[in-house]
Amino acid sequence: MKIYSFIDEFSSFLPCVFTLGFFDGVHIGHKKIIQNLIFRAKGEYCTVLLTFNPHPKEVLIPKKNILYLNTLPERIHHLKKTGIEHLIIHPFTKKFSKLSIQDFFQKILFSNMKIKKIITGYDSHLGKNRDGTFHQLKKISKSYGIKIYKVNPYKYKKKIISSTNIRKSLLIGNIEWANNALGYLYNLSGYVIKGEGIGKTLDFPTANIQLNENKLIPKKGVYAVKVNIFNFFYNKGMMNIGICPTVNKKNKKIKIEVHIFDFYQEIYGKKIDIFIIKRIREEKKFSTLYDLKRQIKKDQIKIEYFFSKK
Repeated sequence: MKIYSFIDEFSSFLPCVFTLGFFDGVHIGHKKIIQNLIFRAKGEYCTVLLTFNPHPKEVLIPKKNILYLNTLPERIHHLKKTGIEHLIIHPFTKKFSKLSIQDFFQKILFSNMKIKKIITGYDSHLGKNRDGTFHQLKKISKSYGIKIYKVNPYKYKKKIISSTNIRKSLLIGNIEWANNALGYLYNLSGYVIKGEGIGKTLDFPTANIQLNENKLIPKKGVYAVKVNIFNFFYNKGMMNIGICPTVNKKNKKIKIEVHIFDFYQEIYGKKIDIFIIKRIREEKKFSTLYDLKRQIKKDQIKIEYFFSKK
């Protein structure tokens, strides 16, 4: 897959099949669009996917805190797996946002690539103020002799698979639905930083993770996880997302702590990838550290049992 930082960088002598969108999560719905794109190319045309960075809302609503399912490197990683030949990651700016759908296609796209077919999602809205509908796109495409195909929504358990619904699912702790909608395990990645050492005093040492500030963090609680360190998978771990109310009286900042079963290495400063499998319980405040330690032991037994059944 070739990657381009601007639309103007792309050039191909071959006509192409084209799609565009933000593709946060690169979920099953996105993959249906991409599969359709590759099918329509049929080895005759090249495949081109245009996406943007940052998210349009981050530019248009600066005060809004945009939480991503994927960091940009993660999005690229998942898109590489789909078989797309050309990926354009165009900067989204206020100036770019003011383009009408007509100007966007006529002055930007059609002057840089030979588009023969366009594949779009069911909810695609393009151009200034997102006022470019499928009907308008179809009208513009027809005038240029371009065929356009709309991919219908894909559902899991009667709910449409979308980046918005996956975010909502993660925020209420429904990891299973989110993972099935994504088609892979939702993960948190970051570097291990020094914590307060409370876990070690409880005989459950934890790695404290510093995440990208725009990465969506699931609902507070205890989770069964798998962990990747040094490109080696540890298949049993438990993670706590929360403010650690038993030991932390003042700081309400969310912390990510993971305990890897049967792991004893020093990993400060190392990158770690946590793959979230199942939510075990809510975060709780305990009266004593002894009560907290007893609960953590129960969590470990529950997670051990959970993994033994998989």
